[in-house]
Amino acid sequence: MHKLNLENMGLTRGESKVYLALVKLGNTSTGDLIKYSGVSRSKVYDVLEKLKQKGLVSEVIKDKIRHFEASKPTRITEFLIEKRIEIENKIEESRKIAKEIINGQGKNSEKQESRVYIGLDGWKTVYNEILEELEYNDEYLAFGIGKKEISTEEVNLFIKKFHLKREEKKVPARIIMGLETKEEMMQFPDSRFYKSKFTDIKFPTNIAIYKDIVLTLVYSDKPIAFLIKSNQVADKYRRYFEYVWKISKK
Repeated sequence: MHKLNLENMGLTRGESKVYLALVKLGNTSTGDLIKYSGVSRSKVYDVLEKLKQKGLVSEVIKDKIRHFEASKPTRITEFLIEKRIEIENKIEESRKIAKEIINGQGKNSEKQESRVYIGLDGWKTVYNEILEELEYNDEYLAFGIGKKEISTEEVNLFIKKFHLKREEKKVPARIIMGLETKEEMMQFPDSRFYKSKFTDIKFPTNIAIYKDIVLTLVYSDKPIAFLIKSNQVADKYRRYFEYVWKISKK
C-alpha cells in the first residue's frame, strides 16, 4: 500500500506515513514510529489523535508507555463509506439551504431589468406592450412629449391611437405637459380616463410611469425608448409625478 493511495482516500501525508509505519511495525511506541514514519515528535501525537478519531489506530498502555497499533486495512473502506454518507448528508443539507435562500430572494427582492427600443417602430412596439400590460386598476402617468414631437404627424397619430385604445380598456391616465403645448393638447380633452395639467417646469424628455415600469422616450432623428423595470425606481418617479401634478395648472 502506497502513501499516495491513502492520500487519495482522504488522509493527509502525515497520517499516511504514520499509518503505513504502524502497519509495518505492528504494536509499537512513538520512538520507533517517529524513526520509521519520518514524522517529527512535535507532530506525531497530533497525527495519531486524528487517526484514532478516524478509527484507523488504537492505543494501549504497557508499562506506563503508550503503544499504538494500526487497525485492519478494511477499516479504511469503512472510513470512506462513513465519509461518503457524511458528504451525501451535507449535499442534501446544502440543497435545502439553497432552496431557502432562493425562496427568500423571491420574497425580499425584486426582479429588475432594462430594455432599449430603437426608432419609431421601437416606440410603437413598446406602446403596444404597454397596452397589453395595462389593466383596469392600473394608472398611466406621463410627463408629456414636447411641442416638437406633437407637431410630428407620425408620432402624433400613434400617440392618439394609444390613448384611444387605453380608454377602451378603461385605464385612467394623468399627463403633465409643458405650458407651450397647451393649445396643441386641446385635441386630448379631459375625460373620466384622461386628465391633464400644464407646468412651466422643463422636462428633459418624455417619461411614462405605469406598474413597476419607467419608460423614457428620447426624440431625435433616430428615436430611442429606454424601459426600466424596477419597483424602487418606479416609486421614486411616481412620487415626483405627484409633486409636480400638485403644483401644475389645469
